[in-house]
Amino acid sequence: MKEGWLYILRIVFVSIVAFVLQVTIVNEVWPGKASPDLVFIVLLLIIIDRGPVTAVVAGFLLGFLQDLGNASFLGMNALANSVVAYGVSRLGRDYLPEAVVFRMFLFFSAYLVKSIIVLNITESFSFIRVISFFFRFSVLSAVYTALIAVSLWKFIQLVSERVVRPGGGY
Repeated sequence: MKEGWLYILRIVFVSIVAFVLQVTIVNEVWPGKASPDLVFIVLLLIIIDRGPVTAVVAGFLLGFLQDLGNASFLGMNALANSVVAYGVSRLGRDYLPEAVVFRMFLFFSAYLVKSIIVLNITESFSFIRVISFFFRFSVLSAVYTALIAVSLWKFIQLVSERVVRPGGGY
């Protein structure tokens, strides 16, 4: 039970750090308006092997955290992250193999779906504006987000693997 609380505290800490880095450094340092979404990357890494209910709750909470940064569309990221989290959880856990290419495709397409939801809300379903912003910024942001997410996912897999020695110890 104690490890469960430590896991939740680590997720909360990493989410807050990702949010602070997103609003302070990434949007200022990254060239152009296309930039990786660090909070979304944290969400992807949390939910990839979790059940759909956990994924939707995590998506809603992290999306709400993002919405607190810009309250003009309160609930927009919570909705988008919840929908995407459900899909990623179902596809990543039940249907797609754990190969890097499939995970990268999953993360890339997940960001594009989130971007379509967010663009339709912010641009009031104006088809021309949504398509314009989608191809100008969302595709490149999805590439950045997918590359960073799959790199971190693979790194976490490598670090968390336990090596059993011939004598039986770790």
